[in-house]
Amino acid sequence: MAVQIAGFVVGCALVGWCAVRAFHDGADGLAKLREADPALVATLLGATLVSTICSGLTFQTLARPVHRFGFLAMQAVNLMASLFNYAPVRLGLVLRLGFHWKVDRMPLTTSVAWLAAVALVTFGTLASAIVAGLAQLAATGGEAALDLIWFATYFGCLALGATTTVLLCRTAAFRKLLRGGERVLTDPRAFAGGLAFRTVDLAMWGVRMWAAAKIVGLTLSPAQAVLLAAVAILGAGNPLGRIGWREALVAVVAPMVATSAADGQDLDALFAQLALLESAGEAAVAIPLGILGAIWCGQRLRRIPSSA
Repeated sequence: MAVQIAGFVVGCALVGWCAVRAFHDGADGLAKLREADPALVATLLGATLVSTICSGLTFQTLARPVHRFGFLAMQAVNLMASLFNYAPVRLGLVLRLGFHWKVDRMPLTTSVAWLAAVALVTFGTLASAIVAGLAQLAATGGEAALDLIWFATYFGCLALGATTTVLLCRTAAFRKLLRGGERVLTDPRAFAGGLAFRTVDLAMWGVRMWAAAKIVGLTLSPAQAVLLAAVAILGAGNPLGRIGWREALVAVVAPMVATSAADGQDLDALFAQLALLESAGEAAVAIPLGILGAIWCGQRLRRIPSSA
């Protein structure tokens, strides 16, 4: 808890650093928001909503070998967990585990295996996207594009990673360790479904990044947007806190990715504006929906007998 609180404090400082860069020498970031094309704003928020739903479906699909969750229940728990990850101490994981133990009677070993499967699918998807981007850049001499090389590398990495994981987790050692929980890691259909939803999720992060870039006056190709989206997801998933780290990482990495942008303008300010707007676009959807999800989960918990 002390480490996470310290991480939260540093994260707040990083948000301040991004804000200073974003509005350096009177940069007109707020004016851009007021004058933004409504279609771009709708795209930014709509992509966030689809991404949020796909995240819940990833958890739901990977849990099917051990537990059948309803769509509404899984979305509510996922939204609640996302909301509390904004807290100084990331409570999302703890609350998710506690809810499923109390309401769904899921054993801890099963829950841990399930969340491990989600983590593997998430980071496998991100790693595949990054490797695909690097392979494509190497093959084309530095021009980012979602071409045949990118897609072949991406899906090849996914297939190799999923096959290796399924075969490894079918060994006797894993079955003994996870006591039935290994089923979430050895079901090919569940794994394929999780990878499919995470792929759509990543694509929606890319769409949000592209829309945010257009609003602040930057031009990102689809490949650049996806690569920056993968960086943002890695930043959001760090254990030190949700606030600040992701925004700073995007602001630092964006100049290395966005090779074509607004000549003659303060690019540092534009990249910082991009980082803040992309994150704010997610928060504008995640926080109000997370409050509704938390209310729903609280009502479910109150219906559980106190002796249960």
